[in-house]
Amino acid sequence: MDVVYSLFFLILSFTVILSALGVVFLKKIVHSMVSLIICFLSIAGIYIMLNADFVAISQLMIYAVGITIIMIFAIMLTSRESEKKLWIALAPRTLFALLTSAGLFALIAYSVWGDIKNIKDIFNINPPGIEMIEFIKQSGTSVIIGKQLFTNYLLPFELLSVLLLAAILGAVVLTKKDSDKLVNPITEVSKEEG
Repeated sequence: MDVVYSLFFLILSFTVILSALGVVFLKKIVHSMVSLIICFLSIAGIYIMLNADFVAISQLMIYAVGITIIMIFAIMLTSRESEKKLWIALAPRTLFALLTSAGLFALIAYSVWGDIKNIKDIFNINPPGIEMIEFIKQSGTSVIIGKQLFTNYLLPFELLSVLLLAAILGAVVLTKKDSDKLVNPITEVSKEEG
């Protein structure tokens, strides 16, 4: 069983890495978008293998479907001329960006794995007990996340909903057309104006 689990994990992680590289390095934006969908689906598969069913379903609903559809509409609404400018330019700024990214990756890797014996103190990780593991196996993670979300984290959850409502209202206000420039189709345009 461990061999099959490890094999599936290696296949999914290899797919995530290849598709993420495809998102960055493919020249056509549509191919990059398909590669992004494959990456999102592979990440959801890894979450399923980790018995994180709530996170896997959230990954599928929010990223693999929602964000992807928004990006496809954005691609469809942009002109074809912008597609030529998507390839990474061989410029000094590209080298600077690569060096900055590598430095940031090294810093994060060192902070996580540099002092591995004290990682429990850094992240305050308490391993779950046998009762909790059995409860997760029986009912899944959705019950635990739901209870925490609507008891201990109710205020941040509601504040997030207000923030999203404000963002939607802001988008409506920004995209609203000026009523002065609109012509009412019911009224006739006078000959003096036309």
